[in-house]
Amino acid sequence: MAGEDGRGHAVIPAGVLDAAIAAGVALLGLISALSSGSNGGHAAAAAAVLAAMGLILAVRRRFPGTVLAITAALVAVLAVLGALVEGAFVAVLVACYSAAVYGDRRVARVLMVAAPATLLGLGLPAAFGAGRWAGAHFLVRILLAAAGAWLVGLVIRRQFAARAEHIAALAERADLIAAQQEERARRATLAERLRIARELHDIVAHHLSVVVIQAQGAQRAAGTDLDRAKSAMADVEQTGRTALEEMRRLLGLLRTGEPGEAADGAQAAPDAAWTPPLGLADVDELAEDMRGAGLPVTVVRRGEPREVPEDVGLTVYRIVQESLTNVLKHAGPAAVTVELDFAADLNVTVTDDGRGASAALAAIPGAGRGTAGMRERVAALGGQLSTGPQPGGGYRVHATIPLGGS
Repeated sequence: MAGEDGRGHAVIPAGVLDAAIAAGVALLGLISALSSGSNGGHAAAAAAVLAAMGLILAVRRRFPGTVLAITAALVAVLAVLGALVEGAFVAVLVACYSAAVYGDRRVARVLMVAAPATLLGLGLPAAFGAGRWAGAHFLVRILLAAAGAWLVGLVIRRQFAARAEHIAALAERADLIAAQQEERARRATLAERLRIARELHDIVAHHLSVVVIQAQGAQRAAGTDLDRAKSAMADVEQTGRTALEEMRRLLGLLRTGEPGEAADGAQAAPDAAWTPPLGLADVDELAEDMRGAGLPVTVVRRGEPREVPEDVGLTVYRIVQESLTNVLKHAGPAAVTVELDFAADLNVTVTDDGRGASAALAAIPGAGRGTAGMRERVAALGGQLSTGPQPGGGYRVHATIPLGGS
């Protein structure tokens, strides 16, 4: 069946086209042989040769060299019969053209040797009147026309080759672009996974640390002060609820729907709508929660406070949260000061007067991951983070975050 090209036009299959050409050339040969009275009494034989010369063209794409050789042999048969070779003109042109377009280098080399030799072998005797064949002059003209058809075929073949190379280059470029897009998507996926991993670490590590401290306090007070133990367990419940809320907020970012759409595709209730991420405004509440866990925290703001982008606000909140969690877990009895200095850049400093360098961080599973997460967050915003013990005791975390034009 005929197909279509890229513009919707019908395309005839190559086999059907070649069969039609072969049939047409064979019919022309028959008509030429039967209508001519100069075939030396061999009209039937000449017709059969010309018909065969046309029909052999049906396989010109698959066997171009063989078709050309058979065509040349049949022309020689016509010459031997003394028949006129005008009827072979079209067949010779098609065979030479096909040999140039579809033949390999071996066919080209044979033609480059055979064509000049044949031209000299026929042309020189005919030029000096020594040729006895009546069609010698016409054979020379056919040979010259065949050479022209061969040269045209070579030009077209080169055009096909250049087009194929161009298409291959375009395909290679498309593959390269697709590979680059895939790599960018992979990097984006890895970056998103890293961001989610940081958020999970900060949420789980902070709230579970607070829950552990509060539960320990409840256990110690259970035998002596029941009211204090109940208050501590209430704080545990509140901390757990807060952790669940933050986890739901984080998981909400992974939903495929729009804000306010539930994970199962159902429309969420109005009170379950998307809420903004934690930021600078939540630092005071965080400090209050830590005071409830038994850690004295003082928040100091310097300069002129102003609005900052959400990613900056969330980073500041997570830095303070991770720093306070580390103090709660590692510093022992300590007091903490959180400073937010609004200058050209936003400087966040968290200091404590606890054990400092003597804190056994290496003995705690997962120690150091929170600091690495803080460093990654700050670096993503173009800032710098420094951490370490203070000379007089205690520990210091300092981050500088560019604010730009915010």
